[in-house]
Amino acid sequence: MGASAAVAAAPAMTARQSSHRLATTSMRPSQVVLQHRSRLRGGPAAATAAAALCRCRLRAPQNGSRWTCAQWLESSAAIDCDVPLELAFGLWEDRGRIPQWMPWITSVVVQEDDPRMSRWTLSTFQFGRQWEFSWLAQNLTPLRNQKIHWRSVPGSTAGSLGGALEVQNRGQIRFLKKGPQRCQVKLTISYEVPSAMAPFASLLNPVVEGILQADMVRFKDYAAEHMANTKAA
Repeated sequence: MGASAAVAAAPAMTARQSSHRLATTSMRPSQVVLQHRSRLRGGPAAATAAAALCRCRLRAPQNGSRWTCAQWLESSAAIDCDVPLELAFGLWEDRGRIPQWMPWITSVVVQEDDPRMSRWTLSTFQFGRQWEFSWLAQNLTPLRNQKIHWRSVPGSTAGSLGGALEVQNRGQIRFLKKGPQRCQVKLTISYEVPSAMAPFASLLNPVVEGILQADMVRFKDYAAEHMANTKAA
């Protein structure tokens, strides 16, 4: 997420929401950018990405083949939180909580037979039907109160698009203490992009980072509320 992702989730979300017509027709990657411009409140970066991607088309894979990925991108977002570092670390470590501040993730479930693995699922209703995409992430050994990191497991995708698309991803969350009641949390997600989108890949970065930054703002609010509720109890 692992997290992200987060992630791990960010690349899968972008690919997933852009694939609503996989079965019968080609689709425009610009739809992905335009869908998220409202979340970013517009801006020149999002507009530039949308304009460039309007000139690119991806076609659905045929005969059960998968899109190939050829280039890695890295997106980051950071925020200062008015909570102790240990509390922030604990919230991210409890992966089941992550959808509370990353709403495009439906669930994160640690596997009972192997706690090192977690399945991430995103779901959305588009074009008259429900789409779902999930993947396994390997939770790598964390550095207590410093870093949580993960990587996706090849061949683990499932759901509506599981047979057509696999986007490898990895990520980490770093924690920096800035005082007894204050810390910085930084989320970084790296992911492959389909080869057909490689010429435009860098234009996606400001869009993805805008989504991640909004997630981090939600996390800051969630952490502050959690601390207040804990004290009240």
